[in-house]
Amino acid sequence: MKYKQVTVKTTHEEADLAACAMIEAGSAGACVKDSEDIAEVLRAKTNWDYCDDSLLDLPPQAYVTGCYDEDADVTELCETLKAYLGRDAEITVSVRDSADWENEWKKYYAPLDFGKIVVVPKWMDGKYDKTKILIDPGMAFGTGLHESTGMCLELLGETDAAGKTALDVGCGSGILGIAALALGARDCTFIDIDPQATEATKANLECNGMKAEVICGDLAEDYGGKADIVLANLTADILIRLHDELPAVMHGGSVVIMSGIIDARAAEVEKAYFADGKFVKAAERGKNGWRAYMAVKV
Repeated sequence: MKYKQVTVKTTHEEADLAACAMIEAGSAGACVKDSEDIAEVLRAKTNWDYCDDSLLDLPPQAYVTGCYDEDADVTELCETLKAYLGRDAEITVSVRDSADWENEWKKYYAPLDFGKIVVVPKWMDGKYDKTKILIDPGMAFGTGLHESTGMCLELLGETDAAGKTALDVGCGSGILGIAALALGARDCTFIDIDPQATEATKANLECNGMKAEVICGDLAEDYGGKADIVLANLTADILIRLHDELPAVMHGGSVVIMSGIIDARAAEVEKAYFADGKFVKAAERGKNGWRAYMAVKV
């Protein structure tokens, strides 16, 4: 299906005015890409473990986009935008095909090999000579493309999961827990505070013909079991915070595989987990500035 897209280049202060004009002209909504919004989040340092500093140097500008029927006359809209902004503005009008974004991104995915495990986009399902996991990459975090996910899968492949109980903390797409089940884990509980993540996990479990408990909630409050294998691909800050909570969901000899740690924060994570003797480091991986660990609870 084709549609007409109108985009105006403006400023942070004028973005709301431009969005109102788009909606008044018949767009169901407006997409705002504002460099100042990004800068505000990064400057606040809230819930951010790492970011690319170059994002703070983005030019101060905003792009506001509305979408209309293919044959819509947007001449009046363009004039209204100029009137709202009080000046001539840089406006682009194009006709787009929904297939451009619905399917084009799929060509960038291919099966990924992680030793014992191969992660396969669901539209490329077929026969493989090792343990296969089907994933819908469009649904949530965790496709295997990122170094942190890949290292977790490699470390999991070195663990004997057969007959074990697994726990996927901050499960995202569910890829790690699904891998544990595929490698023979007796069961796995998936938990995440993001409902989009838990819905994606349920869909990916179904895609692999698996059933498991999926919890949308907090680890300390909503999980009461003890796991043999804990999978935690998170961030350094969250892992450090969970140092006091993880022992309660593990027993002596349980393994935790953790990643999502940039090299600059690795020493802090190591201090939190290995300085007090509660955990012993069993393995470590590093790739392209990211770190992953396998640790055993004492």
